[in-house]
Amino acid sequence: MRLVPVPPGLVRRPSPSLEEARAFHQKFAPLGVRQCAVIRAAVLDERADPTGTTRVWLAYEHLQITGSFKVRGALLATSRAKKDGQGVVTASAGNHGAGIAFAAHHLGVSATVVVPATAPEKKKNRIAAFGAKLIEISGSYDDAEDHAKELARASGSRFVSAYDDEQVVIGNGASLGFEITLALGGIPDVVLAPFGGGGLSTGLAWAFAEDAGEALGASRRVYGVQSEVSPVMAKSLVDGRAIERFTPRTRTHAEGLEGGISQAAFERARSAIGGVLVVEEFSIASAMALALNELGQVIEGSAATALVPVAEGLPTALRGGDVLCVVTGRNVDRAG
Repeated sequence: MRLVPVPPGLVRRPSPSLEEARAFHQKFAPLGVRQCAVIRAAVLDERADPTGTTRVWLAYEHLQITGSFKVRGALLATSRAKKDGQGVVTASAGNHGAGIAFAAHHLGVSATVVVPATAPEKKKNRIAAFGAKLIEISGSYDDAEDHAKELARASGSRFVSAYDDEQVVIGNGASLGFEITLALGGIPDVVLAPFGGGGLSTGLAWAFAEDAGEALGASRRVYGVQSEVSPVMAKSLVDGRAIERFTPRTRTHAEGLEGGISQAAFERARSAIGGVLVVEEFSIASAMALALNELGQVIEGSAATALVPVAEGLPTALRGGDVLCVVTGRNVDRAG
């Protein structure tokens, strides 16, 4: 495991209005959307920090209605498309697509979801169950995104990015951040979240900055976690520019975090977060097992990345106080 910090001295960017994020639960609870449960996980304290100064908390967003936090951003973005009289098209590794399908079903909007053929069957089945048109293509997530954008242009539908859409960022991250602050009765000292395109981590940082009454980036308490197989944000931070296309050479347990990051999403994220932790694949598998055996929770590999740093011992710079891991999804195919 290695920590890649955001370089100091970056220009801070203002966050957008988060009014919709604060009103999120009240607006969408009638559809069955759940307020996030925040759980104290004392069993992980010593693993995270042998000095005894760290308290571990878990945000159980894998218990969300579609099995993933991504229904949040999908609902905000799809409701905006409905106001504009548009259908929606998206690319997804699975969970964002299920969220879009759920939102489109309940809001009365047409939806098309393009996924790599390698996406887990459980995720593809969720998308189809909500009535969205499901298109599987060979190739990477980036290839699926290219195809979805072409379909959106041809049909006049709105393309809803899983990460590079402000409504998605506000829904996925900021609405969750406000719920976490409410559940804890304060803002956590450090937050660990799976990082793919960065929408979750960025939105969380926006919400915590607003709740703290701080300028964005004043307290960099949110850290993303990526697999060594697809460490795109870490590489982008080192290079100082976004790596917009990236195809992993091997399979990963965290397929939901694969692919490149747009320049806009990269700029949003690095203005808000503290850095990225890169973890090994065997550690992700071990964290999935830990969640099942010690916490009694079935979670997918992308979600398990956030548990790796506490399971293996936090870097010294991240120890102390309340450390919260965002557990993002449960849609994993069972072996056999």
